[in-house]
Amino acid sequence: GVGKTTLLNQINNKFLDMPHDYHVIWTVASQDRPIEKVQDQIAKRIGLLNEGWKSKSLDEKAGDISSILCTKKFALLLDDIWERFDLARAGVPLPTQQNGSKVIFTTRRLDVCCQMQPNMDNNIKVKCLSPGEALKLFEEKVGAETLHTHPDIYKLSEEVAKECAGLPLAL
Repeated sequence: GVGKTTLLNQINNKFLDMPHDYHVIWTVASQDRPIEKVQDQIAKRIGLLNEGWKSKSLDEKAGDISSILCTKKFALLLDDIWERFDLARAGVPLPTQQNGSKVIFTTRRLDVCCQMQPNMDNNIKVKCLSPGEALKLFEEKVGAETLHTHPDIYKLSEEVAKECAGLPLAL
């Protein structure tokens, strides 16, 4: 892809490196039962996952999660959501200026962004690299010495970078 998960991982690392009282929770959403899976990941991270957890209803799990998160300043990182994710149904208190919490998510769909956050000023669109940027990244990964050992190799690297269409993971 274009690097949405990589960017979220960098945000995660910044939160972990900063001296603050954020409780950082990384979750990967799923197309199949996303609320249940995210609840399980949150529960594991905040110490709720135990023998009785699996037998609880979604609403009971949401109540347990909410009661813990309401007392913490948290950063919830939701990776790869495919449809609007109902934070309240999962037990995640809405972030406000007062509680200082954050919810950051990645999606490949603009309509999901609109449904999740009416304020589009906070959206970051991750784009493919330009041909020049793609070639530069390819050169960094392969090594300039290797690419410039023969003119045909450099020409071939330009074709490879073009074929990858600016997708960093493909390069």
